[in-house]
Amino acid sequence: MSKPPAWLADIKLITFDVFGTLLDLPAALDKVEIRTRQEIADFEESVREQTDREAWVRYGEILKVAIAKVKPHLRPGIVGVFADDFGRSAPFADSARTLHGLREVVQVGLVGNCDAQHQVDVVTALRVVPDVSITSQEIRAYKPQDRAWDAIVRMGVMRASVTRDSWLHVSHATRSDLVPARAKGLKTCQVRRPGVDASASVDLQVATLDELVKLVVEAKQGPLLFEIENRHPDTAQRDRLAQWLLESMLPMVRATAGCRSAALVQHEDGTLVEQYVFGGRVEHDAYVEAFAAEHRASMRDEFGRAVERTTRLSRVRGRM
Repeated sequence: MSKPPAWLADIKLITFDVFGTLLDLPAALDKVEIRTRQEIADFEESVREQTDREAWVRYGEILKVAIAKVKPHLRPGIVGVFADDFGRSAPFADSARTLHGLREVVQVGLVGNCDAQHQVDVVTALRVVPDVSITSQEIRAYKPQDRAWDAIVRMGVMRASVTRDSWLHVSHATRSDLVPARAKGLKTCQVRRPGVDASASVDLQVATLDELVKLVVEAKQGPLLFEIENRHPDTAQRDRLAQWLLESMLPMVRATAGCRSAALVQHEDGTLVEQYVFGGRVEHDAYVEAFAAEHRASMRDEFGRAVERTTRLSRVRGRM
């Protein structure tokens, strides 16, 4: 595995194309007897012709037209069930564990040319709730249309509170995803799925999504667990301290950029431990610069200097 590019340390959002990148499209098409290279090419061409049109129609209907064009002998009922259940297609072996692994260090998102129900089925199958989810049904346009990507970028920036240069988009597809995403100012990564054109001009190329996770984790030097032990000498005040931490402090830190989770643990001796997971060194250092002093001051304002605080920073996992 090559050394990760330096810019990966600053990535805060990683989004994925869905069909063909996370889900195995050739395996899915096999269910409707579309198997040869030429049949798959004809199917994809029909989908492109339909999604390039300005008028929006549901993706399920586009699938039905494309399948009927390649396999006109199939019964409409079979085609209809396939189109409705397209989001339940089998994922690649590395898809679910990639989304789970990356969620520890960055926000993750799904950007699919599909109906909303397809994306719901994908989320159910992969068992990962994305931080950002955008479908063609929501924006009423299909990738690679310019208006589709304008809407995707606008929604992603708003929902994830990121800038374009801190957003990495991952896909196997050059025309619909990698070229327009890069033109909109996003970083791009191509995963070399079977049959993919590997000549795309991208910021990063990986053989598998597992490789991408290792590169991101190495670049981030994370995830990092930041713990603050709080000891109050007055046992009568510990419940009030715990309530204040849960209601005031944890939500404030959790809302800071790069904090992936926040929890409060109470030990048997009454010690209260705030536990915050940051995506990596950059995110933790940004918290220290922007909020750590306020964090300490808020504690003093509420409880004076009675609370003894001890901090500890450790890496949750050295590597995948």
